[in-house]
Order: sequence, then structure tokens, then C-alpha cells
Amino acid sequence: MKKGFMIAFIAAILTACLLPIGANIFGYTAVNRENRPLAREPQIVGRDGLNLEFPSDFDDYWQDHFGLREELVTAFHAATLAIFNDTLNEKVVAGKDGFLFYSETLNDYTGLETMSDADILRAANVIRQISEYAEANGAKFVFSVAPNKNTVYPEYMPSRIKRTSAVSNHTRLYAALSDAGVETLDLAALLTEHKGDGLLYYQQDTHWNQRGALIAYNAIMKLIMNGEGYETYSAAVPHDETGYYGDLHNFVLPAEESTLPYSEYGIAANYMLDEGARMERDINFGTRSEENAEKSLLLYRDSFGEALIPLLSTNLGRAVYSQEFPYNLELNGESYGMIMIELVERNIPNLLTGAPLMQASEKQLPTDAVSVSCTANAQKRSGFTQLYGSIAAYPAAERIYIEVACADGAVRVYEAFPMNASGDADPAWESASGYLLTLPEGIEGEVSGAYIG
Repeated sequence: MKKGFMIAFIAAILTACLLPIGANIFGYTAVNRENRPLAREPQIVGRDGLNLEFPSDFDDYWQDHFGLREELVTAFHAATLAIFNDTLNEKVVAGKDGFLFYSETLNDYTGLETMSDADILRAANVIRQISEYAEANGAKFVFSVAPNKNTVYPEYMPSRIKRTSAVSNHTRLYAALSDAGVETLDLAALLTEHKGDGLLYYQQDTHWNQRGALIAYNAIMKLIMNGEGYETYSAAVPHDETGYYGDLHNFVLPAEESTLPYSEYGIAANYMLDEGARMERDINFGTRSEENAEKSLLLYRDSFGEALIPLLSTNLGRAVYSQEFPYNLELNGESYGMIMIELVERNIPNLLTGAPLMQASEKQLPTDAVSVSCTANAQKRSGFTQLYGSIAAYPAAERIYIEVACADGAVRVYEAFPMNASGDADPAWESASGYLLTLPEGIEGEVSGAYIG
């Protein structure tokens, strides 16, 4: 009997191991529901000759494409959820009442590894310069953070994950922006205020649902329209639907049908895409509508902005959306009534990973500015000259002014972003003493001095 059990056990293990191979032989094709590109089938010999990375490339490919992958992944995570109330998936945290949370939001939730006060001030410096640039070009500027789901719904986080008393990046950044005179839209406070209306986020997705998006939409339109004369959709009555496969659901239960209800308002979109634009692929695209024809918006967005597009585009004469990062303020020659940044809370630290492409503002050197030593380099980006380097350590609250000896013989002073640039075309954070500026179109020159003040 013991021998029979061992034979049956070994047969079961072999069957489990051979099932994926057998499924592939009989034509199994992986379904991508994880909102990421699956690894491509590697080649032993490519255009550049022998592919020395083939073993690791094949391992990546097999992990994404082995037979019955979705079914086996789903069975494993369904078991761990049932037994441990844990996904054992590094990307997903299992919460209460069927809620799933994105693990990359844990530092914000717990208060661990928050940004330093100095980096918060530098991030606020970056946003302030964008704000001043927008307003100098006739546009109202607003900065907003789309809150992590567990910022709005901490009560659904697992009790085992404890919070510290640390003040969040979001709260400190908004305080710094207030001190800098930058207008902000506090979506976290607004959504928290409306929690009684019903769920505002999908239970098994990182993003707000249509009810949450409508709250954000109305707050944005209120700013654009000075509080009146726009469609609020207050008469729209939602109904419950099922079948939404959220990104977190697809990470852990890709083969399981979603039965959790979500609110659907049935709002019809009515706008025109710019000729040749492809919303699903283009990182920059625009729309036009006959509603509020004189109103225009440039929205720098991430995935949270996707649910806002049909609402804003239907009710604004002109809307342009950009997912470029670092932010590109030189997208086109258009002018806008309002320029807005929507940035998900977990990505606030990214504000210091790349300087926006933006023509620097010429400044009067403050009388109390202090001269400091500096290094200087130059690079081209999108037809503009960028000057970058490092200066002696300086207080984060101070502004950096770079004196430029221009090719036309003039000496001009520009404010720089508080970050360095790599030798590559794309700026990247390197040190606290870095600086970078983009010279205005038609201006060429070299750094002749650096100041803080």
C-alpha cells in the first residue's frame, strides 16, 4: 500500500510538471491580462550574432507563456488567499472584504522610507518653476495628486501592516507648494469627503472607479469654468455591473471571472480625436469638442487620468493629454487656459528623477545671492541647449541661478532646476548639488557663474 501511494504521488508530480508542456504542444496561448508586455520569444541567433543572453531570455519567456499559466497562477493564489488571506505575490497585498492593494504604495501607507524634507523642497521647487512658466504663458496652473487607494481606504488594509507617525510625502509636498504659492487640488481630501457616496475605487484595481473619476472631473471643471456653466452629471444614476478585471485581480487571479460589483453611469462620450491620434498608443494626443469651445486644458497625466479623458474631452473645446515624463512643456505651439499635472501619490519621488523640458526663465539676480563654484556641461535635447552640472552644497530651500555668457554677447541669468543630468539625452537625478536648465529657443551660451539665493 505504501509503495502504491508513492507511485501515485510521483505520477501526480510528473503530471503536474508535464501539463504545461503538453498544453503548449496542443496550442495553448497565454492571455495577457496583467497590463504589461509579455516577454517575447527569444532567438538563439539574432541580427547581432549569437545571443549570449538566450538562457535568461528564455527563462523570462517561459515564465510568461508556459501552458495553463493563468489557470495555475489562479489556483495557487486562490489557495493562499483562502488559507492565509495573503497572495504571496510581491506586487499585491490582500486586504479586508475582497480588497487588493498595490505593494508599491506600502511606503506611503506605513510612512517608511519617505522623502527627506530637503527632497520635498526640491520637488516643490520643480513644480513652482513649471507653475511660473505656465502662468507666464497665460495659463492657469494646478498641481494635483491622485491618492493611493489605501490613502482613501486605510480601513481595508490588513491589520498586520502597521503605520508610523511619519507625515506623508503627499502632505508635506502640498504644504511646501502652498508656501511656494502654487495652486493645488487636494483630491485625497475630496475623495475622503465623498466616501459615503459609495465605493470610489475598484476593489481589485489600483485606480478610482467612475464614481471617483466623476468627483475628480467636477473638481477640475470647477477650476476651469470658475465654478459654473458645465455639465456636472449630477442627474446620472449609476447601476451595478460585474466583469471588470482590475489590474491587481489579473496579477493574482487571471483565469477567474470577476464577480465584484462596480458602479457604471452609462455616460456617453462625445468628442473628436485629433487626426491620426491613437489613444491606446500615443503618449501625447488631443481632442476637440463643441462644448465650451473657448476652454482648453493641457493635462499631464498617468494611468489615473485615463478615466478622466472621456469626461473632460466631451466638455472642453480643446484638451491635450500627455504621459511624457519628464514633463515636456514644449509639446507644441498651442496656448491653453489651464495646465494641470495629475500625479499618482506613489510616484511623488519621481519628480526628482528628471528635469522637465522647459525653456528657462530669465531672472534678475537677487541682491543677496551668493556666488558658488560649479561645474558646467552642455547637451542637446529636442533642438534646445541644456546646461547642467553641479554646485557646492546648498540649502534645499534656496533657488539656483546660473549666469550664462550668451553667443550674442549678452550675459543673462536663468533659474535652474535642482537636479543634475547624465551624459545621456534624458536628465536623471545624480546628486543634491545638481542643476539643469534649458536655454530659451534661439539662445546659445556657456555657464559663466552660479549663485544661490
